[in-house]
Amino acid sequence: MNDKLEEFLLELLNTPSPSGYEGKLMRKFREFILPYVDEVFSDAMGNVIAHKIGNPEKSLMIEAHADEIGLMVTYIDKNGYLYFKPLGGVDANILPGIQVTVHGPNGPVVGVIGKKPIHLLTPQEREKPSKIEDLWIDISAENRAQAEEQVEIGSPVTFRTPVVELSNGLIASKSLDDKCGLAVVAGVAQQLAEQKAESDLDLYFVASVQEEVGTRGVQPATQSIHPKLGIAIDVTHATDYPGVPSEKFGDFKMNKGAVIAMGPNINWKLCKGLKEVAKENNIAYQSEAIPRATSTDARTIQLAHEGVLTALVSIPCRYMHTPNEIVSKYDIQSAIDILTEYCKTDIDVDEFLPINNDLIQ
Repeated sequence: MNDKLEEFLLELLNTPSPSGYEGKLMRKFREFILPYVDEVFSDAMGNVIAHKIGNPEKSLMIEAHADEIGLMVTYIDKNGYLYFKPLGGVDANILPGIQVTVHGPNGPVVGVIGKKPIHLLTPQEREKPSKIEDLWIDISAENRAQAEEQVEIGSPVTFRTPVVELSNGLIASKSLDDKCGLAVVAGVAQQLAEQKAESDLDLYFVASVQEEVGTRGVQPATQSIHPKLGIAIDVTHATDYPGVPSEKFGDFKMNKGAVIAMGPNINWKLCKGLKEVAKENNIAYQSEAIPRATSTDARTIQLAHEGVLTALVSIPCRYMHTPNEIVSKYDIQSAIDILTEYCKTDIDVDEFLPINNDLIQ
C-alpha cells in the first residue's frame, strides 16, 4: 500500500460509521476518490458511487461496505445506565469492560460497558456466557435526567479502539470489516489513474451502507447502476490461529494474498478471470469454496434486476466482529493489484453468461 492509501485507511478506521450512520465516512471516501474518476454521486440510502466512464456494454461495479458493527441505546434506567441491543452481529462475550463511544445528539459521549464482576457472581453464573440484557453502558451520569442531556434512545454506539501496527505488516483495529475493503476499492481507482491504464470498461467504485444489517445498501446501488459485472470486496475468516481447523473452515493465512471465492453465488468465468490475471502477474492469492449464498453483498448483487455476473474477493481477517480485528496490508495490496490488472483486460460480457460458458461441459 502506498503512503497516501495507508493514511486514508487510517482515517477510515478512526471515523465511526455504525450501520445507518455512515455519512461522515462517506464524505471522506468521496473526497479521496474524486481525483481518480469522472464523477461521484450519492443516492437516497447514502451509498457513494464513483464513476469512470467507459463502454456501458462493459460495465463493472467494484464494491465494499462502509458500515461497521456497533450497538444502539434502547433504554435508560433511573440511575442513568444505558441498556442496548446489537447493531449488526455482536458477540456479547467480548463486550464487558470495553470502552465505547455513544453518539448522542450533542456529540460523542465516552462510556464503559459494565457487568457484575466475577467476585460477585455465583458459581452457576460464572459458567454462563454473557447476555446482552445483563450488560449496560456507564457514562457516569448520576440519574436518567443527566444521562438524557447527553444521549437519547436510539443513539448508536461504537467501540473505542486505537489502530495498532503489528509486526509482519499486520494491523489491528475495529471496523477493518470492511474498511480494508473500502481501501481496496479506492486503491484500484487510484492505481488505474496513476498508471494511466487504458481500459474500455465502464467502471463504478461503490461504497455501500448497511451491509451489517442485511446487505441493504448495495441493493439500490446495484439497481441504479445496473452493471453487467459486479465484484464485492469484503473480509473472510483467517484460519491461521488456534481453534479454527482448516479442514472445517478452509485454509486462509495472513500475508498469502487476497482470497477469491467460488460457488453458486459466483460467476465461474469471472472467478477464473481473476485467478488468471493473478497468475499472469505473479500476484499471490488464495481460493475459497462457498457452496451457498455468501454472507456478503455478493449475494444481493447477484440477484439485482435480471441478475448480475458476480464475484467476491476477500481479505483474510482474524477475530472478525470484535473490537480488534487483524488484517494484512500485503493482502490488501494483493486485492488491489488483482483488480487493477483485471480492469485492464479485454472483456466480452457474453462469454460470461452461464449458457455460453460453464465449468461443467
